[in-house]
Amino acid sequence: MAWLSSPQGAIRAVFISQMVLSAAIIALDLRGSPGNAAPGLFAPPAQGPSVRPYRPDLRPAAPGAPAMRPMPEKLEFASADGAIRITGQIAPGDADRFAGWLDQQRPPETLVTLDSSGGSVSDALAIGRTIRAAGFSTEVADGAVCLSACPYILAGGSERSVAAGGVVGVHQHYFGENTILPAFMAVKDVQRGQASVMDYLTEMGVDLRLMSHALRTPPEEINILDPALMEELRLVSP
Repeated sequence: MAWLSSPQGAIRAVFISQMVLSAAIIALDLRGSPGNAAPGLFAPPAQGPSVRPYRPDLRPAAPGAPAMRPMPEKLEFASADGAIRITGQIAPGDADRFAGWLDQQRPPETLVTLDSSGGSVSDALAIGRTIRAAGFSTEVADGAVCLSACPYILAGGSERSVAAGGVVGVHQHYFGENTILPAFMAVKDVQRGQASVMDYLTEMGVDLRLMSHALRTPPEEINILDPALMEELRLVSP
């Protein structure tokens, strides 16, 4: 390492270290971009770990395409191919939008297919109740995801199914943060929100043990449920 003692050697060392650092930053940026997300992020339960990073902004690649696709920031509704399709993140107000869309479109289909990374819990519960009141069935198709709050919409179906290539996952939820309220009141809001979810699951006939799998998984991760567990918890129909 005698070359480091010369001014030229020191400059060369700094240059090399900067090049290495730049390469590392570029690699991290590429890893975080939608087109280069880890393929295992949305792999079926048998093909990946049960707990994975949570990326609500992404959805699986289209068949035959290598790149991930962006997940819409609000739910999109469509009536096609014999099903009502719900796609996107669940934003506040989406429950009212869905009810209004149903009232306006009056689709003849009775199957609701889901491809959502979750979002607003209260809206997911309201959409699930709308689906149950209408007598619709719910499904997570091959290549689709139903994460975070989305499984509560899945639970609303009178009949519920998840294809072998569908991915369903749960984790802890935010029920809204209020920086003005003192901490003890914020905790009360969270507990009230958890109670509303438990009431809903009981109403839909889903085992409350689903909550334990959600509560032990932090919000930045997602716990993928395997088919046997979903049937045991009655999240899918026998």
